[in-house]
Amino acid sequence: MNSQYFVTPQWLSEHLNDENIVVIDASAPMPTESIDYQQKWLEKHIPGSGFFDLDKIADLQSPLPHMLPAPETFQKAVSEMGISENHLIVIYDQGNMFSAPRAWWTFKTFGAKNIRILEGGLQGWQQAGYPTESGAVSHHAQVFNIHFSPEHVISRQQILDILHNEEEKTQVVDARSVERFQARAPEPRPGLRMGHVPGSKNVPWTALLENGHYKSPDEIKLIFKQQGVDLDQPIITSCGSGMTAAVLILGLDIIGHKKTALYDGSWAEWGADDNLPLEK
Repeated sequence: MNSQYFVTPQWLSEHLNDENIVVIDASAPMPTESIDYQQKWLEKHIPGSGFFDLDKIADLQSPLPHMLPAPETFQKAVSEMGISENHLIVIYDQGNMFSAPRAWWTFKTFGAKNIRILEGGLQGWQQAGYPTESGAVSHHAQVFNIHFSPEHVISRQQILDILHNEEEKTQVVDARSVERFQARAPEPRPGLRMGHVPGSKNVPWTALLENGHYKSPDEIKLIFKQQGVDLDQPIITSCGSGMTAAVLILGLDIIGHKKTALYDGSWAEWGADDNLPLEK
């Protein structure tokens, strides 16, 4: 376990009541699921944890799912949850590492200083024999002072600019499955084209994980290199809707690659526009 990024259930149990720690459940459904994770959180959660809804603490003016919220939207939501930028924020999901990295990236983008992900998530917490509770949780409001890093987020136009610039060294790395990337399987969201951004590489998000845990830094490096990714050049990650692209961002951060950004619209945006270039 890399303690710069993760904590174990045992560690969290020992520190759960520390004044400077807040715990949040950031579970979110996969595109093929219709699970109400806020309801599941109400029924069972780590004691004292709040629920960070990636679909509601988002840009609700956009037709695209869980787009990064405006700084003031994020600030209002997390301040009401009792979170400041100085807290040690421990994020968990159901244990599959599907959505916790997206919450990690969101908090990092808005200036949180200390963020960890719970190894094994809620499932790992329960398997270790630690208690859960049910019902709403109240917190004393705090002020989260925003330090926004806009360079963490990439737009469709910026992707187009990169494609049109032959001198550009920035790479686009797609976290979707090989089948979706190669247009051999339909997209789970209806109405989207099949294929990928021209010239992009494919590193499926699941390749970096084993039983919901990140593989070793050496293994992660090898996976990117085997897919033709140059780890000396900037990387933009993409996926179906901007969720698992953050799994790649965190994996790259773990191996010391900091020149990264996330294409927030991802294939939900690119695949919906017939005017945008496509490769299969």
